[in-house]
Amino acid sequence: MKSKLPILGIVLIFLVGLGVLCYPLISSAVNNIAARNEAENYSVTVKKMPTAQQTALLESGRKYNDSLTNNVIIVDPFDQEAFEKIGKEYESAVNVNGQGLIGYIDIPKINVYLPVNHYTSEEVLAHSAGHLQNTSIPIGGDSTHAVISAHSAFPGQTFFDYLTEMEVGDSFFLHVVNRTLKYEVDQIKVVLPEETNDLRVIKGGDFVTLVTCTPYSVNTHRLLVRGKRVAYDDSEYLTTGAHPVEMAEGHLFFLGYRIPYWAAALVIAGIVFMTVFFVVFFIRRNSKRRSRGKRGG
Repeated sequence: MKSKLPILGIVLIFLVGLGVLCYPLISSAVNNIAARNEAENYSVTVKKMPTAQQTALLESGRKYNDSLTNNVIIVDPFDQEAFEKIGKEYESAVNVNGQGLIGYIDIPKINVYLPVNHYTSEEVLAHSAGHLQNTSIPIGGDSTHAVISAHSAFPGQTFFDYLTEMEVGDSFFLHVVNRTLKYEVDQIKVVLPEETNDLRVIKGGDFVTLVTCTPYSVNTHRLLVRGKRVAYDDSEYLTTGAHPVEMAEGHLFFLGYRIPYWAAALVIAGIVFMTVFFVVFFIRRNSKRRSRGKRGG
């Protein structure tokens, strides 16, 4: 039994190390796929709706947007204590499933495919992107400016980790009810959390700003990626828009590095192989020692 203790110790150490390394990689992959499935389920839910119900949802968003003024209070999406709650009128605007789901955002360049829910509470941001209350519901239209935020460096999720890779001219899509809206990035800024002027409505404009914390894991500032709506044929989305990425196409964000799923799988397989190799090596070495001991006795 004593001769087996070193082997058991090595196995235990490798298993613990493997678990620590694999958990964020595996959880990120699983959670990313779950978020994409939730966004896909949105499309199914909307298709089952009568046309009148779809129209009513969009009209509720339009009425809410018309009620906003440039004097409304806009706060940092990640400041939980500063929320200005505005009640049922906001919560009922384009609430597709009765639980706060507005639509989903698709950013092809960085493989983002996330549901968008009302509010930016920690509960919401733990599993999706959030719409910042007191900003326009993202249904488009003159003098609208929707703000959508998501975490970076969130355990087990990628969310907006790659938003730093967006450049002016890149596109993203918002699918809300039966409409797909296309936006092209026209401005990128890094600001302090309290600097919210760039989130206000611009008269005659149709904008959506994506917000996340920066620098990665430091989170002292906010990255604002603003998109301006451009003309777009909804039917083109089926062939030119992004789609939920498969395991072979996706990426993880681990310790600040972009890692393809296939590379993560190779790393995990390599660790498992090394674990098995060392265990077999020590078992054989101990067996040889015992054999020599018996011959010598």
